[in-house]
Formats: sequence, C-alpha cells, structure tokens
Amino acid sequence: MPSHLLAILPNFFGQETASLIMRNIFTAVLLLSSHVFGGDWVVTKGGLSPDEKFAVAVFPQKTAFIDEADDTVLLIDQTNGRKIGSLEEVSSSGGTWGNTATNVHCLWSPNSTILIVNYRTGRLMHSSQIYRIQDRRAIPLPLPDAKTHPKGKLLVGLQSTANPGSEIALTKDGSIQMRRWGYVPDFTVDYSKHGLTKFEGELLFDYHFDQKRQLRLHDITVPSTP
Repeated sequence: MPSHLLAILPNFFGQETASLIMRNIFTAVLLLSSHVFGGDWVVTKGGLSPDEKFAVAVFPQKTAFIDEADDTVLLIDQTNGRKIGSLEEVSSSGGTWGNTATNVHCLWSPNSTILIVNYRTGRLMHSSQIYRIQDRRAIPLPLPDAKTHPKGKLLVGLQSTANPGSEIALTKDGSIQMRRWGYVPDFTVDYSKHGLTKFEGELLFDYHFDQKRQLRLHDITVPSTP
C-alpha cells in the first residue's frame, strides 16, 4: 500500500484500528512472499530453509498435461524473491505423473546448510538428491557406493522390480538415511547371516558426515516394520 495512504488511515479509522489494518496488510504480504514469487513459481513442500534465506520452488503447470509444463526446480533467494539458479539434478515432471507443484518435497538441516530434495520419477517411482548450500550455491553431494560397505557386496547383481525408488530423511543426530525399495532378493543367499534379517526388497542406508564433511556409508539395515 502506498505510504500516503498509510499515513491517512488513522484519520478514518482511529489509531488502534489503523494499526490493526496495517498489521494485517503486512502479514498478508509476508505470507504471499513466502509462497509465491513474481507470480510464476511456488515454494515446494518443505522448501523454505530454517533461516528463511533460501527456498526451493517449482513452476505450477498451466494445463492438465504435465508433459507440457516447465519441470525446472529452482533455488530462490528468499530475502529478495530472486532466482539463484536451477537444481539441474532434479525435476518436477514426475516422469509424466502427478503434478509439478506436488512432485517435489524437501528437507533442510537445522542450520540450513544441507538440502535434501525428494522427487517423483514415475507412477510409483521416486528419487532423491542431496545438496550442500555454500556461498549461495547448491552443490550436489554424491552418495558413497554401497560396495564401500561389507554388506554392500551382497547387493551386486541384484535385479529390481519395475518400480524401484528411494527417499532420504534426516535424523535427529544429523545423519542421513536413505530408504531404497524395489530390490529382488537372491533367495539362494541367507541375508540374516549378514545382519539383513527379513530383507524382502527394502533397505535402509545410514550415512554420516566425517570430519572433512564428506558422506560415509555407516551401515546397511532392513527398515523396521510398524
């Protein structure tokens, strides 16, 4: 609202009512700016960083056909609503399934330096990407090969179902856990002898950051059942 209109509000409504109106206006502006920028893109679920300096955003599709939509995923400077750049490793297309506005969801570390993007890649397929936020850039972090862990050797050559996928979560102690599904176990192998009791197609990969801030594969387990 123009400053000259704000100045005359007390004359019409009184000081207390005018203050309430101005607070409501500012609140509405803040809410709008935290979700929509420039009328083009929207912040994804979980996309706003804890320090509110960054956000992950996507372009809502303009038609019912997702293959006609812009599938770019953006890193936004939340302080000024400007685009920093695209996260080229991920997409909101969902493998032509779902909706661009809901195919991507994010997790941030409490200090806003680690960003996890989980995104749909098919009807029942999902994938994930980890970034380190440094100098206003999103730097992709590769995950160590499973073969770097003794249990990982059991996975070499395994077939997968038609709908494999993964999802990454942050634990309270700051480690990263990736749940992967879609494996077809080799039933000639006794996985329980290797600490993978009841392995039926899903595994949990536990990653820790070392002193050099590099991800290391700490363990491979079977997700607990509810």
